[in-house]
Amino acid sequence: MLAEADRAGDMEVAPGHRDMLTATMEALASGLDALDLAAARLAARMRGAGCLSGAASSTVTGLLRDQGRPLAQAKAIVRVAEHLDDYPASVGAVEAGEIGFAQLARIVEGCEKAAAGRCMQEHPGVEDFREAAEPILLQAARGGADERMLGRIGRTLVERVSPRVHEEEDRQAYGAREARFSKNAFGFALQVQGDAASEEIIRTAVEAHTAPPDERTPAQRRFDALVQLCENRLAAEGLEVPVPQEGSDAATALAAPRVEQGTRRRGVLRPQVSVVVPLEALLLKEGAEPATTDRGRLLPPSAVRAFASDSIVRRLVTDPVESVVDIGRARRTFPSRVRQALAATAPTCQWEEGCSVPARWCQGDHRTEWWEGGATTLGNAQLLCGRHNREKHRARAEAHYRASTRPPNRPRKGTRDGRTGPGRGGNSGDRGGTDPPG
Repeated sequence: MLAEADRAGDMEVAPGHRDMLTATMEALASGLDALDLAAARLAARMRGAGCLSGAASSTVTGLLRDQGRPLAQAKAIVRVAEHLDDYPASVGAVEAGEIGFAQLARIVEGCEKAAAGRCMQEHPGVEDFREAAEPILLQAARGGADERMLGRIGRTLVERVSPRVHEEEDRQAYGAREARFSKNAFGFALQVQGDAASEEIIRTAVEAHTAPPDERTPAQRRFDALVQLCENRLAAEGLEVPVPQEGSDAATALAAPRVEQGTRRRGVLRPQVSVVVPLEALLLKEGAEPATTDRGRLLPPSAVRAFASDSIVRRLVTDPVESVVDIGRARRTFPSRVRQALAATAPTCQWEEGCSVPARWCQGDHRTEWWEGGATTLGNAQLLCGRHNREKHRARAEAHYRASTRPPNRPRKGTRDGRTGPGRGGNSGDRGGTDPPG
């Protein structure tokens, strides 16, 4: 092959030779992948036979480096050599010319890193985890995903393979949520902790009320924004706003530039939590890519469903190679007239066990979710506060995962899954009493 390439390089490029030159380049490229794979196989045999003991290069990586291979490429060859027998499907794809060696190395790297952080109860053996994780990366590689894209997918493998574990961890964080006030010598301290979805809501709201940078530190600006948020709520409810002592932190916060409420100035976007979520994640399909916020935070399916139940969905059609190839927009929010009609008949949150949160603080909720075919209409609507909306979807996700692991002939037990209907935050005409499709 090298001799043919040399001859092709010396030939005069005539019109009839262009296709031949292209074919030669393609053959060389595929030959490099085959060469790297052969080097990995040889490295595996050398390590197993102890061929390097006493050699000038004490490691395979060092030997490859001595022969001019870049460090990253040498490490990739060694990484594949250590796991040749663990990923037969991906190795076979390289041999068949379906993917490149660099993609194989990234598949091995992604799976092994994810295996180290796997749920030991669900996958006590690393072999089981590899069998579930490898097809996800291999499918993406066959579809044209490059090394960077495979690396990004690899960082979500644990959540893809074990979405139930991700859901449970988020449930525990939500169960441990708290906000504590404590006094100190200067005033007070506020300690807050909770789940990922709550973090996105709080951070988005605080950042929207953070004035442009000035002499204050970022932490001081966030504090002042939090005070402003509270002051805005008091004013909106018609409650008296306490007058702080002149020169205090609260006085500084109240004197900061205000964010105009209820306006849509040109070029200014209203504060919103931005989440990229595949439809497969809403449908709780196995191996679906988890939703990601614009800050890179992974959200469990239940949190995403709660966000998506009353939202404006922007369609992003993506391609592993070309990134975003199409953008669209579809409204999934309930129009104001529907909200007004709901508020007239239900002055508070319609949670099944009762809730005193006023309707003006609630979200429009689809009884039958729109991703399951439910319409954005009055007959398919109810009002739920944010907390109970999220709890509803947590219960439904729990029921889905419990059903997916139930023995085939085991009778199904009744579950409190947050569905509406008699005693469930709605009337007997509820149409949303079905579990998500599995």
